[in-house]
Amino acid sequence: MVVNACGSRRPLSWAVAFALAGVSGVLPQAFPGGVCPAAEPASDYERVIAGRADKILATLDLADAASRERVREALLDFYRSVSSWHDAHAADRTSLRSSQVDAAKEKLAALDAELASLRTAFLDRLAADLSPEHVAAIKDGLTFNVLNVTEHAYHDMIPTLTDEQKKQIRDWLVEAREVAISEGSSEAKHAVFGKYKGRINNFLSQQGYDLKQEERGWQDRRKAAAAREATTAPEFP
Repeated sequence: MVVNACGSRRPLSWAVAFALAGVSGVLPQAFPGGVCPAAEPASDYERVIAGRADKILATLDLADAASRERVREALLDFYRSVSSWHDAHAADRTSLRSSQVDAAKEKLAALDAELASLRTAFLDRLAADLSPEHVAAIKDGLTFNVLNVTEHAYHDMIPTLTDEQKKQIRDWLVEAREVAISEGSSEAKHAVFGKYKGRINNFLSQQGYDLKQEERGWQDRRKAAAAREATTAPEFP
C-alpha cells in the first residue's frame, strides 16, 4: 500500500489478464472517472493484508500449523514493511527516475538496494519453512500470477518459439516477478512486468518475429476457436 495520487492510503487492486489482451495490454485506471475513494483506517488495511495472506497460504496446503503461522507472519510483515518503505520513498524515487544527473542515479540505486534488502530478508524467512516451489508460489500470489499468464500468452501467440527462446522469456519474467513483489501498488507491479515485456519483445523482434503479425494471427485463432466452441455447444431443452 502506498500513498496514491489522491492522497489515499487505500490498497490498490490490479488486473492480471493484461497479457491476454495482447502484447500491448493496458492496465485499467485504478479509480474510474478520476474519483478518489475515502481513506481507509489502518485497521482496514490490516484486514485487507490478512485476507491477502490467507488467500496465498490457501494455495500452499501447509500441514504444519506452526510453519503456516510463521509464513503468515512473514507475509504480513512484508506487506507492512513494503508499505512503510514506499510511503517514505515513493515520491523521491519517482523524481529521481526522471533525472539524468549522476548523483540522482546513485541515490536511486541506493534506494533500490534498500528495497532489494527487504525482499531478501522476506525470502530468507520463507525459505526457513518452505520449499523453493512453495516460495515461488508465494511470489506468484504477491504478483497475481502475472508471470504464468504472460508466459502462456507468449507461447500461445507464437507457437514456433524454440526451447531456447522460451527459456529466455521465462528467465526475464522470473526476474520481473522478483522485482515486482516489493513494489507498492498495482500500477508499479504492472510497470515492472511491462518493462520486461518490452525487453522480451525487442528480443523476439531481433530473432526475426513480426510481433504485430504474430498477435493478429493469435487473435484470429482465438476468435476461430471461440466460434467453433459456440457452434458445437450442446443445446439444452
